[in-house]
Parts: sequence; structure tokens; C-alpha cells
Amino acid sequence: MTRHSLRFAALLACTLLSGPALADDLADGFRNPPQSARPRVWWHWMNGNVTKDGIDKDLDWMARIGIGGVQNFDANLQTPQIVSERLTYMTDGWKDAFRHAVRTADAKGLEFAIAASPGWSETGGPWVKPEDGMKKLVWSETDLRGGARLTGPLPPPPSVTGPFQSARFSDPLAGGEESGPLPHHYADARVLAYPVSLRPLPQPRVTQRDGSAVVAAPLFDQDLDTVAQVSKGDESAPGALLLDYGKPVTIRSASLFVPHARPPFGDPAYRPTLEAQTPQGWRPIGRFTLTEVASTISFAPVTAQRFRLVLSANDAPKSPSLGDGAPGAVQIDVFARPASATLGIGDFRLSAEAKIDQYEAKAGYAILPDYTALGGVTATAPAIDPASVIDLTDRLRPDGTLDWTAPAGSDWHILRMGYSLTGKTNHPATPEATGLEVDKYDAGAVRRYLETYLGMYRDAVGADWIGKKGINALLTDSIEVGASNWTPRMVEEFKARRGYDPVPYLPTLTGAVVGSAARSDAFLHDYRQTLADLLADAHYGTIAKVAHENGLILYGEALENARPVLGDDLAMRAHADVPMGAMWTFNRGTAPRPTLIGDMKGAASVAHIYGQNIVSAESMTSAFAPWAFAPADLKRVIDLEFASGVNRPIVHTSVHQPVDDKQPGLSLMIFGQYFNRHESWAEMAKPWVDYMARTGFLLQQGRDHADVAYFYGEDQPITSLFEHGVPADLPTRYAYDFVNADIVANRMRVEKGELVAGEARYKALYLGGSSRVMTLGTLQRIAALVERGATVIGMAPERSPALQDDPAAFQALVRRLWGGAPHGKGRVIASQQVEAALAQTGTGPDFRISAGASDADYRFVHRKLAGGDLYFVNNRTTDSGRIEAHFRVTGKRPEIWRAMDGRTAPLSYRVEGSETVVPIDVGAEDAFFILFRADADAPSATLPQAQPRQLTRLDSPWTVQFQPGRGAPARIDMPALTPLDSSADKGVRYFSGVATYTTRFTLPHGVKAGGPLSIDLGQIGDVAEVRVNGQLAGTSWFAPYRLDIGKLVKPGANMLEVKVANLWVNRLIGDQQPDAEKISFTAAPTYRPDAPLRPSGLIGPVTLWTQD
Repeated sequence: MTRHSLRFAALLACTLLSGPALADDLADGFRNPPQSARPRVWWHWMNGNVTKDGIDKDLDWMARIGIGGVQNFDANLQTPQIVSERLTYMTDGWKDAFRHAVRTADAKGLEFAIAASPGWSETGGPWVKPEDGMKKLVWSETDLRGGARLTGPLPPPPSVTGPFQSARFSDPLAGGEESGPLPHHYADARVLAYPVSLRPLPQPRVTQRDGSAVVAAPLFDQDLDTVAQVSKGDESAPGALLLDYGKPVTIRSASLFVPHARPPFGDPAYRPTLEAQTPQGWRPIGRFTLTEVASTISFAPVTAQRFRLVLSANDAPKSPSLGDGAPGAVQIDVFARPASATLGIGDFRLSAEAKIDQYEAKAGYAILPDYTALGGVTATAPAIDPASVIDLTDRLRPDGTLDWTAPAGSDWHILRMGYSLTGKTNHPATPEATGLEVDKYDAGAVRRYLETYLGMYRDAVGADWIGKKGINALLTDSIEVGASNWTPRMVEEFKARRGYDPVPYLPTLTGAVVGSAARSDAFLHDYRQTLADLLADAHYGTIAKVAHENGLILYGEALENARPVLGDDLAMRAHADVPMGAMWTFNRGTAPRPTLIGDMKGAASVAHIYGQNIVSAESMTSAFAPWAFAPADLKRVIDLEFASGVNRPIVHTSVHQPVDDKQPGLSLMIFGQYFNRHESWAEMAKPWVDYMARTGFLLQQGRDHADVAYFYGEDQPITSLFEHGVPADLPTRYAYDFVNADIVANRMRVEKGELVAGEARYKALYLGGSSRVMTLGTLQRIAALVERGATVIGMAPERSPALQDDPAAFQALVRRLWGGAPHGKGRVIASQQVEAALAQTGTGPDFRISAGASDADYRFVHRKLAGGDLYFVNNRTTDSGRIEAHFRVTGKRPEIWRAMDGRTAPLSYRVEGSETVVPIDVGAEDAFFILFRADADAPSATLPQAQPRQLTRLDSPWTVQFQPGRGAPARIDMPALTPLDSSADKGVRYFSGVATYTTRFTLPHGVKAGGPLSIDLGQIGDVAEVRVNGQLAGTSWFAPYRLDIGKLVKPGANMLEVKVANLWVNRLIGDQQPDAEKISFTAAPTYRPDAPLRPSGLIGPVTLWTQD
């Protein structure tokens, strides 16, 4: 049997035995999913291009095709004005249109959500006062001889608005960056003094690799924005800066700042190398990881006269990209800076003073993926005794002057520490809606922000139209605000959360080594943890409180991609009513971005543990793939979302289309989807939406079942753990959830040997991720769980990262747990093979495949129902065939439920031990549910299998009519089916839209009207709607493109009409041809003239099938 007929056989089985085993709410909801199961869409209003006519048409289309709600954003992204009157955000005209949208959506039963700020990230706007903006610590330094008296002003720290010290704010995504002067705010935080041994270096002579001079003053001044221009060189001779001190000097650290080194959505081009000249040649000392701020490296003392900085290429693992894009799509770097043969370096200095290695990132000025992997300075590096740090804050007068006499016996270093704004604004909002991002660590500031924001919307729609009706949800998108490391109550919050005074260790925030290198790193760990806790509590917790006070449901994303801020992705989403992840498209033959797999699984884990149940995702986002997607392209993407725990997709995006004379119209610049009423297949979208709704409905039933609680550690978030690949220790045949330290400490208990957290129950706790470094408190909690009967799998942790933890107590507890002796009622299995360890405990796989495929080819979700078990199974390959699937269920008969068309059927099975084995015919990229609910009355059952049989091929001529206004002739005759894109007629070749094919066929001999008869369209491009004798047979959007027509045919001649919608791609390519008369309108570049055309139209062969 061929692959094609195998899949058809599966479909025929559902046809023969269609209908649920029991008539009940589950079956009814599956056939006709309720609004709660239907996908939502993001609805972007672009740069004031808004009309009531467009609003009505958008919402009407969404309601007709089965969308459950909209989530409204007001954005910019350089969108041109295409309406006669631009509606500026929150003006009377905008409010009137928005009020109309809310009331229209409500009348149509659509949930209406608003983003938490204009733009998409994160919580900011023009109403945020400077004192409430995001902040970073800044400082100035003064040296004083021992016994000397200082009377007079201390140099003020830089008050520049920007990411670090004197570096100025710059954000290509910010809509208002060039609109005026940057907001400004500065306040003092602390004045500290500590003893030092001054070791100033002489001023070096600075040249380039070729010996040419450099204007070096910008390298050593206090202004990071003044730059020395250095030739970039090439691969064989990269650019270099040489520092010649004229005599040997000893250095222990070096710092470098390159403005704009890290572009949005990209990586720095360089990872510069510091080298010292020795008699044997140039010797590498260290390399700089460039970020948005300065980068300091520390090392054992090196003595030399000449040093150089080499502009080495960045060979570090690359950050996840936006994706490959569609074939032939124009890919421009919209955030690129002008090309230059030189690189501007804002600061480069060597120091005899020991510094904390990469202190800028450790102190939270920049973000690194995994802090547990970082090194530090040598243990013998000179360090400040924390007991010697003197707090002079109370001595600083309001005018910035200080009167203090330094104790004799050593020289002293005075730090005047304050805070200023990072300058981060909400993006990409319109200029009128752009303002400061609110301080994420200040609950009062967050509350002031959100109450003002919601008040504006309440004013726009009316007090009765926010909460119970009208606007009923709030959404926080993935956070893209960058680093910040201070808030006015930072010291008090640190004391409350960490239990000790941070003030003696605050010099570490400037790179000074306090106590020792290890103690400094431990303090900085505690400092970062405090920032992460505040982000979760003060920001996300406050947003949830204010949302609920206003009667709003809260949808909440977290990190999405790698590690954009310091925060734990589970803790950030724990406050949301609907935790969200994100999923971007990926081309066939490539893998999805790993970090997104972790992000979705993290969202699902939150819902399973905290009881939200509904899991959403920013779904099917794309880049550089304009109008490039049909449902058949997207099914494998949405199925991966479902297999990762998502059960309410939110399509990214459905941009508002204000006018009808510019099509396909507006987009979110380079970002898709393009799922709106101007999409070529928009009127055929309902079956695709229904597929998502049916799948979502079943995945919302019961509770999730997983065997493994995967503890990923206390430092590295899930998205960072997945940044460069899916962790190898994740189970395949057992389901899992992620858990963090808070869940382990405060939500886990042991019941009958199982770990219970909220609604979730697990067989074992697995220690993965960065858990090799673990705080003593978490280790003690794990020990308590083992004592009460839990099974823990994983290798022994090596150390604690926290300053106050007792290393001896830590190691003693590790030896006790991993020493091999029994520990209470539970057990510890020292293994990184979680599946083998579970098998060792007697727990077999929950789902596995013994024939026809490998376990790695499939993904599954297991839901426990009140009276049975439900599995969602997804084939992640393009292979088809029969598999033997094993389910860890007995005593129930299996049924297959297919969301494609809502059909169900019983299946053959046999019981082997603790498993039910089910043979299943599976298609390429297939997805289906296996339901175990009805009691089995026998250990096995073999059901008759329908055999498909081709009756005839329809080779009669066709007439093709084309949608008007798309460049094609009104009609052509087609003696035999051929792809439209192969036509010699340019109007046909580059056509995009709906082509209507008509022909006649005679009912084959022996076939009775009303009997089993299906039509197979062969190949289509891209969605087809079939009518027989004027009656709708259905819409086909995924191979095999086959529909039942038995009840529609009549004896003798029959009329067949096939409407096929292809994508906009071919017309967009056609409009780029040199002689083209342009038909389409887009707001951003689309395709090159030589881009490959997409197979389009009814390609066939068209055949009729029956079953025996």
C-alpha cells in the first residue's frame, strides 16, 4: 500500500466509523469547539492607520472564520500613512475608533485584550515620570591619601541617560529616540570609602597595527561616547591597537567599551583578544565578550612593556536568529548601522588593580546566558576587607560636598554612588506613544504606571466597558527592555530577601574585589537573584494585582528568547491567568529555534503547577517571509506548539487593514504572520481555524500528566538553557514539567511516593540544567522531600553560589544524600539518564513506538480525564506508514479522534503487560488524539480495515476563471491541469488570488449516489474549496487533499467546481519584474525579482476513490 493510500485508509476508517463512542460534552465540544477553545489573534494597529470601516470588516471576518478574540497593539515600525486622516494614539479620533472596536468585538462575542503598553515591550509610555523610569547604578571615584582631609565637592557620577556610566541611550526600535532630548533623572545612593594601595600606570603610547598614530584621548577620558577610530583590518590581518608603556608594567585587569557593538536580534562582530608581547612573541591574555556596556576581564598578573588589542572575529556560539526567511525574500538589516572601515572604541584601559572578571555582567549592567559557567580572578588577588568599608552617605551634603578625614595607615578610595536612567523606552510605539519604561523593581512605580494606562483606556471606552465586558484581558508581551540594576529601595529589598546587609559589598558593583574573588562572585549572585525576585514580584506580581482589581484576565509571556533580562521564566509567569510562550516558523529541513521549545514548555509547566490550565503562545511568528504561508505550511508549526503544551494559540499577527484599495496591505514590517482579511485564502480559513480550536479544546480537558519534574537550577532560565540546543537529558518517552526553586521549596509535597505540586503529580524530581550549583536552602528542601518518600534523579551538586551559605554544611548534606545509604522513605539515584532511572524504579515509558518509526520522531501530550486518558500524538517527520504505539494504559478501548474534520473511530489493540499496543496508520506530519475511555471487554480486538480503491481519473478539460483585479485574464481554457506558475501568460504565471476551476464528470459505473465516494485533488497550491452540483463538499488545506462527495453526486453527469486560493507570493514576485504593471501594495520590501515562484492552482491529478 502506498504512503498516499495509507493515509487515506486512516481517513476512511474515520469515515466508516465516524461519531464518538459516547454522546457527551467531550464529543460535542470536539465537533463544535466553544469560544474558550478558539484561537485568538494579535491585532496590530500600525502608526495611526485606522478606520472604522476597516475595523468592522476585520472583526466580521474574524468572527466568521471562528476566531475567539483579539489582542490589540498600537505599533509603529516605520509604517507609512495610507489613510486620509492618521489617528494618533489616545487622541479623540483614536479613542472613538477604539471604542467602536471594543463594542463591535463585544457584540460578536470576541474576547478583547490590550497589550500592557503601546508598542509591544513592555510597560512604558510618555506618562512615566523620570523618577519612575528604569535605573542603573553609576559612580565617581576619588582617591585620598591616608590621614588627609577632604573638604569640598565629590565629583558627581555620570547622570547620562543610557545603559552604563556615561554611555548614552540608543535603541533602533524606539519610536521616539530622535524626537527630542532624553529624559533625565539622578539621585545619590551611597558614599563609601575603603583602603587601597594605589598603583597608577603611566600613559601609554597608542598606535595601530601598521604603526599609524591614533587619536587616543577618547580611550582614556571619562566619556564613553567619544571614540577612537581603529581600522577593522581583514581576516588575515585584523585591526589592532598597540599600547606601549615605555617600560615593563604589571597589569591585572583590562576593560573595553565598543558603542553599538551588539545589534538588535544579532551578535557582535568581534570578540577582541588582549595580548602581551613576550620574547617568544605575542601571548593571548584574555578575550572580551562585547555587550551593550563595557567589558572587564581579570587575570593573573602579567608584566610586559607592550600590549595589544586585536579585533578578533566573534567565534562564540551564535545567538538564535530570526529564521531563514522564505526563498527569495528580501532580507535587509533594518537596524544596521552605516558601513565603515573603522571601528569606534569608546574606552580601552589596562589596570594594575585586580577587578572582578566580567563584573559588568555579574552586576547586572549586561546579561550573560549562564553565570555559573563564568570564571573569576585568581584567589590571591588583592581584595578589600568588607569590615574596612566605611559608609559616608550621611556625610554627603545636599550640594555634593563632603568633609572627611581619611584614617592614616593606607590610601583611600571614595565611591560616590548614585543612579540614573537607562533610557529604555517602550517599543516599537509611535513617537506620540513612546516614553520611559517603568522601573521593573519598584511595585509603587509599576502600579502608578498601570493605573494611569488603564485609566486612559477606561476614559476611551467608558467605565462599564472594561472588566466584565468590552476590554476583558491584559497582555504582557515578551520582555525586551534590557538590563537595569538599581531601584531606590534596593538595599532594603536585598536585606529583606537575602538576610544580610549588602552595603559593605556594594563596591563589587564597580568591579572592586571585596573579601575575595569567590566572596565577591557570591555577593553578586545574591544581588542578581534579588533583581530577579523583584522583577517577578514587583513587576509581574503588581501587574496581576492591578489587572485583577480591574476585572481583567492576564495573559503573560516571559523571556521568549535566550536571556534578555535577569529573571526566572517560571516565576515571571506564575502570576498570569494564562501563561504564554512563543513559537516562530521554521523552514522544512531545519529545526525550530530551541529556545522557543523551552519557552513553550515553561509556560505549560506553570499552568500545570499553578492551576491555570489554559496555555497560550504567540503563535507562528515569522521574519522575512512575506505572505509565504498556507495552512499546510503552518500545521507542523502549530502541532509542535500543541505537543509542547499550548492549548490556546494566539496567531502573530492579524494586522488591521484600514482600506481595501491597497492589498495585501499593511504588515508588522518584516514580521508575520499575515493572517488577515486581505490574505488570499482568508475566506477559506475556517477549517484551519477549526483544526486549531478542536485540538485546543481537547488539550484543555482534564489535567496534564507528566512523570518527571525537571529542576533546571537557580541561575540559568529555561530559555537560556535551550539557547544553543535542546538539552540532551530531556526525556522522550516520559512527559515532564519544569520546576524552579520556589516550586521545590513552597509548592511540592510528597503523597504516596509521588511528588505533588498543585494539580501536577510526578514520579521523580530530576536535577538538570545549572543545578550543579545550588543554594543550601534548595538542597535542604530536596533532602526533606527525599526524607518523606520522593525519588530524586541526578548528579550531586558541587557548590552553593550564595554568600551566606555554609560550604561545610553543604558538602555534608551532599555526602549524606549521594553517599549510597538510605535516606528516609525516598531514594536518590545518581544518574543523568532519567529514562533509565525511571525504569529502574519500575515506571515504564508513558508512550513509545516499537515498529514503523522511532521514539524521537514523535511528540506526545498525555491528559488525565475523569474517566480515562487522552493522548495527543504528533509525527514530526514527513514519513508515513503504520506504527505500533504503546500507551501506559490498560483496561480501556482506544479511539482515534482527528481534529482535521472532527471524526472519530475505534481502533484495533492488544494489551501487553502494563501497556496497550495500538497499530495506527499515520500520515506525513500527522497529528491525532488517542482516547482511552470506554471499558475494554477483551485483552485485544482486531477491527476490519477499509481498503481505498481508485475508481477513475478526471481527465476532462477545465475552465478556469480568475479573481478580477489581480493581473490575470478573466478566463482561460485548460485542456489538462498544469500549475499556474508554469504558464507562458505572465498574468497567469504571477497570479495570486482565487482561481475557479470547473468541469464535468460522469459517475463511474457501479457507484451509487449516496455511497462511499471521495475526490482526491492530487496537488494544490494552496487551499481548495470543492462544490459538486452546486453543493459545498468542503475545504481541503492539507494533504491528502481529499473530500467526501458521496452524498452530493447523482447518476450520470455531475458538475465539479474547485476554487483554489494560492498565496500572494507569486504576484509580489511578478510586481518586481522590470516590465511589471504593479498591482500589489505592501509597506515593506517583499521578494527579489528572481525569487522562485510557488506552485499554484489545481495541479492534480484529480481522482475518484471508493472503499472496499
